[in-house]
Amino acid sequence: MKRGDLYWVNLEPSHAPEFGKIRPGLIISNSDQNVHLPTVVVLPISTQAPKIWPLRLGFKMPQGRKESFVVVPGIRQVSKQRLQEKIGIISEGFLANVEEALTFYLRD
Repeated sequence: MKRGDLYWVNLEPSHAPEFGKIRPGLIISNSDQNVHLPTVVVLPISTQAPKIWPLRLGFKMPQGRKESFVVVPGIRQVSKQRLQEKIGIISEGFLANVEEALTFYLRD
């Protein structure tokens, strides 16, 4: 489980307006820490949202799936037990865009 990996993640139970159900998620926590900790930090992915920088970043999911959006405000720590099948990995360039959006979103 490395930074930049895409997994199916079970986000239930959830409470509105949190993202729920089983959906793709992007691991953004540090790869070295992911080895040692029982949790990872993910950003949920949605197909229902428009691109709104820095809150939602559009990209093409692996394996020809339709355009999807990384939802930055949905940042969430989850148990590794919530991770299901690995979907793929995002490009280094897109990961850099996500990191820039996270920095912008989390700063004061």
